[in-house]
Amino acid sequence: MPHSTRPKRPNPSTQKRLQVTDDNGWTHVTTGNNARRTMRGTKSSKNAVSSEEQGTTEARDRDLEPVLSPAEAPGRLTLEELQRQYAAHREQWTGSSTWIKLEKILDEKIQALLVRTESESESESKSKSVDVDVDVDRIVCIGLGSPSGFLRDGWVDRRSVSMYQLAALERIKERFAAHFTSIPVYAQDPVFNNLDRALLEGMGITVVEDPVGFESVTRNTLLFCPGAERKHLELVLPSNPGLVFGGPLENTESEVIEKFVGKMQSRALEPFTCNEHAFWMTRLYFRDN
Repeated sequence: MPHSTRPKRPNPSTQKRLQVTDDNGWTHVTTGNNARRTMRGTKSSKNAVSSEEQGTTEARDRDLEPVLSPAEAPGRLTLEELQRQYAAHREQWTGSSTWIKLEKILDEKIQALLVRTESESESESKSKSVDVDVDVDRIVCIGLGSPSGFLRDGWVDRRSVSMYQLAALERIKERFAAHFTSIPVYAQDPVFNNLDRALLEGMGITVVEDPVGFESVTRNTLLFCPGAERKHLELVLPSNPGLVFGGPLENTESEVIEKFVGKMQSRALEPFTCNEHAFWMTRLYFRDN
């Protein structure tokens, strides 16, 4: 029989999938559109060889690093609907025993700050609304994630986790605002999209770009970072923030993080039954004053 002259069916074009494992052990799969590989820290091949000869492992680790783009929100999602969804998550968080017990711990720390600042400011009124030099003068949020959008081509849905964490951030912000004035809140994450920005800014949270958030952390910072990666923690913890909401920071095999933990005390959050992944083994770290 003669060979068929029918053309072969072309193979459909496929995108190479990339698996990225985060510091919490979760493996995320992407087709590469929202998380791409990029060369960093290697301006030329000569420089790359030089760093390798010197045995600089940190430079090699940065050679291939995921770069995240803003998360893609569902096409029909509006700011009003997003705010409605967030309000439901906030209500669940506020009514949970996790928040009720955390609120008591925060109030203990705030009262300790008030007593210390009042004793150090004899000429000032003892009114709690007076601006005084406090140990916490800002709140910085790193790695919140997107409350509205899917990450990495829809393979990872962390919207509920981000909303619960945002509810915790807002309630913590409100507890400090009830006693101290002029405490700004900054949030940094490359996956924030326009809806996320509008949602956060409507709460009085200023969205900043890399590296403003990292550079804003000082000794007088409450660092809110339940979703931060280890490499980012290693950037900000040397600034010795006074309070850290995140973790767990123990057993990270990082000298930088372990050095910080060695100077702090901590209290574990009660498990959050509505979504255990939102605050998995999260703790509040504070200085031993």
